[in-house]
Amino acid sequence: MNSEHATAVLIVSPEGIPLVRDPKKPAPRYWKLPGGRSEDGETPEECAVREIREELGIVLDQDDLEVIEQQDRGNHTLTFFRAKAADLKGLKTAGDEREEIEVFTLAEAARLPDLFPNHARIMQREIELT
Repeated sequence: MNSEHATAVLIVSPEGIPLVRDPKKPAPRYWKLPGGRSEDGETPEECAVREIREELGIVLDQDDLEVIEQQDRGNHTLTFFRAKAADLKGLKTAGDEREEIEVFTLAEAARLPDLFPNHARIMQREIELT
């Protein structure tokens, strides 16, 4: 397993699933699960908790995270987590780096034409499991 990590978190709440899109990225600008790269030797769980707090303003506990998939990407390991949240209390209107934030149902998110393909596959699997 690589010491460098990236994370993506599928947050499931009664209000829906928050997704982010970075308006500064070149086209196509995909909707994605929130997450990011590890810093200073963080574990995947530490990285996920920090990234969700920074991007969305939502405070998760590491115990809220369930690994649903890991992918060796060569120079880092990408870990997908699922986290159940009672609500989206504290959800920002924009991320720290001006990312757009919107909340979708799982079905809406899975049908988005501009959903990042790797994340769309994860969501489609989640729909099949529900």
